[in-house]
Amino acid sequence: TIALAGLLAEKQNCLVIDLDPQGNLSTGLGIRVQKNQASAYDVLTDEALSAESAIVRTESGICLIPADISLAKGEKELLGEIDNTGFLKRKLAPLKAKFEFILIDCPPSLGLLTLNALATADSVLIPVQCQFFALEGMVQLLETIRGIKNRGVNENLQVLGILPTMAERKTLTTQDALETLQTKFSGLKIFEAVPKSVQFAESNLSRTPIHRYSKDKKLIKPYQEIAEYVTWSS
Repeated sequence: TIALAGLLAEKQNCLVIDLDPQGNLSTGLGIRVQKNQASAYDVLTDEALSAESAIVRTESGICLIPADISLAKGEKELLGEIDNTGFLKRKLAPLKAKFEFILIDCPPSLGLLTLNALATADSVLIPVQCQFFALEGMVQLLETIRGIKNRGVNENLQVLGILPTMAERKTLTTQDALETLQTKFSGLKIFEAVPKSVQFAESNLSRTPIHRYSKDKKLIKPYQEIAEYVTWSS
């Protein structure tokens, strides 16, 4: 999310929303939620006056609604609410006119937070590690997306494509994973694979998107392809 948002923010207003209680997106952009600071938890639970009041601007020029572990509590609080998959959509509606792109970073699970994101989004980019068990989870995610559409929660939701990550070109594991993606999910767009590199972790530690941190074009090119694709599509 940081890599893609960093490129989009060079030319357009871009907002990212950390919807993962681990808060890795927030810390990767140099933001830690402070006491009395509005966050994604406050947006989802109506503690914030508006979603806009929770936005902070990061050093990289990306606007962010941050999150921390309190978001896990927020997810539990939503369980007893009516229409609990539509909270995020309602809160973000006023921001659509202010930003060309809004990216939502989801937790690695199909809980209520992810369902809120799917109910809100126009399209879904699915990052998947080049490993067998990661591919197995793809089927369940796609079934969930179909359910979101079929139940009328978000009839226009589309899959933007699949982004293979942590690819090691010379290993059989990566080659098998890429071949499986091409055959099993041939109806979906599969973007160029992101190579495995310690520079991604290093760029997060430096609070800098990968295109500003690294000169290795192989690491940046897959995200440039996606940025160009979504810019053209919009």
